[in-house]
Amino acid sequence: MKIAIITPGILPVPSVKGGAVETLIDYIVEYNECFLNHEITVYGVDDNKLSDFNFNNYKKTCFDLLRQQSLKYRLKRKIYSLLHHDFYYNSFLDYFIASIGRKISDMPFDVIIVENRPGFILPLSLCTNTKIVLHLHNDTLDKETKNAKDIVDCCSAILTVSDYVKQKVCSITPTDKVHVVYNGIDLDCFQTPHSFDLSRTILGLSDDDFVVVYTGRIEQIKGVKELLEAFTLLSDHINIKLLIVGGNFDGSNVEGQFMTDMRELASQIHEKVLFTGFQPYEKIPAILSLCDMAVIPSICEDALTMASLEDMASGLPLVVTRSGGIPEAVDEECAIIVERDSNLVENIAKSILILYDDQNMRLEMSKHAKERSALFTKETFCESFFQIIETYKN
Repeated sequence: MKIAIITPGILPVPSVKGGAVETLIDYIVEYNECFLNHEITVYGVDDNKLSDFNFNNYKKTCFDLLRQQSLKYRLKRKIYSLLHHDFYYNSFLDYFIASIGRKISDMPFDVIIVENRPGFILPLSLCTNTKIVLHLHNDTLDKETKNAKDIVDCCSAILTVSDYVKQKVCSITPTDKVHVVYNGIDLDCFQTPHSFDLSRTILGLSDDDFVVVYTGRIEQIKGVKELLEAFTLLSDHINIKLLIVGGNFDGSNVEGQFMTDMRELASQIHEKVLFTGFQPYEKIPAILSLCDMAVIPSICEDALTMASLEDMASGLPLVVTRSGGIPEAVDEECAIIVERDSNLVENIAKSILILYDDQNMRLEMSKHAKERSALFTKETFCESFFQIIETYKN
């Protein structure tokens, strides 16, 4: 098959700046390189970090990357923004998909896969008669979404990362074109992590500390504020420490107002909280291996977090909110699941203390977490993904 994969248009693929969607695209491409013979073209954005990347290792994959910082591209985007005013996303993303649409209009693809951008579907459908598959990673397509039914109608299939997201899509119109394909991770990396010469001392922690870790973007919907507020309730337990690993969406450490507010909140218990900033994805397994438990305090309906899979694979007992698809990834044998109600902050603090006080409980949860993570390997993800995609071969 000839397959086109269109990235979300912000972070680069290969995923040199991280990103869950971008990492999963890497897995798809690598799996095809090793086990299948599809011809894949990835349409995305160029990045300075790709300047030294060795693309020669790819034999079955082409990367068509738009140079968004070039003067020519910026001038064309400016003209586009002047001629168009009713944007689905914004001038950046809408011009990105318009540019891709021109590129693929005459290409003989068997299927076009759009990664996580429902708003790309209708513009693409005007450029090509090729079958379009939407791979949906977030809760961004339901009956309230702009042009929702038209988007569903234009898709030959929709892949969702959880049943939660599937049900949101099916609220638009009853359809059998929606399939759940759970995310996967590189299990070996998390169960036998490379040390990177990393230690608790380097991170500012001691061997006697009980380390609670949060990994992910630092933004309001992820519940970071509530997690920090929970730690203010644990001030009597001086050796319970919080390690916050993450930065902004674009992988930079340029701090916005929310991050500034979180640092100010953390300053009230400064000896208990450490911020690492953005960390390269390849370092995350080593960081998790130094921790005792993890918290995923999302206050939004998270589709299905990669962090939950990574934490389980690392053998970390979990405290999570009952949020979107998260309870599809974890279960109550490896996680304490708390409700997102008015008692959330107190319940996070209580749950951390339960695990802190009960070593046997932690050991049992750790064992089950590793066992459950075997359901979410990158190989299983890729097999399920291609099994569905290959049904659309002409």
